[in-house]
Amino acid sequence: MKTNKFNWKKYIDEALAATDYCSIATVDKNGVWSNPAYFAWDHKYNLYFISQMKSRHMQNIKADNRTSVSIYKTEQKDDVLGIQLEGAAKILSEKDSKEEIQHAFETYYGRAGRGPDVQGYINNPIWLYVKITPLRIYYFDTRFFDEERKEVPLRDLTK
Repeated sequence: MKTNKFNWKKYIDEALAATDYCSIATVDKNGVWSNPAYFAWDHKYNLYFISQMKSRHMQNIKADNRTSVSIYKTEQKDDVLGIQLEGAAKILSEKDSKEEIQHAFETYYGRAGRGPDVQGYINNPIWLYVKITPLRIYYFDTRFFDEERKEVPLRDLTK
């Protein structure tokens, strides 16, 4: 299938909405570390999650912002659907604008009411927002591309 007229936005949104969780890989001197997390995304396909600074993946991000994320539909019967992305992670802090933190809050907790119970997280200083800006996104969907993954032209997502 030719991808020059493929509706990337529609199908990337479908893949992201197919699950609540992702696997985030970070790296340190000991190697690669993978962490599951609830996530949300915004209209520019930035991903957001929350975590505590003491965790290994947060320490890894603090030292090296390179991340890799896998998101896939877990109830795969006949078709395989998901995305992989390479991104740059940023731990949001008081140094960031109130607007950026508010956007992270609204994105994360506004995910169609599917987010975690907010009571233990809101205004709790040990839980920090992390924003992952995608540098490359790869899409796989056996309905269209058999077993081949395709690199998504990022410019097509933000039109």
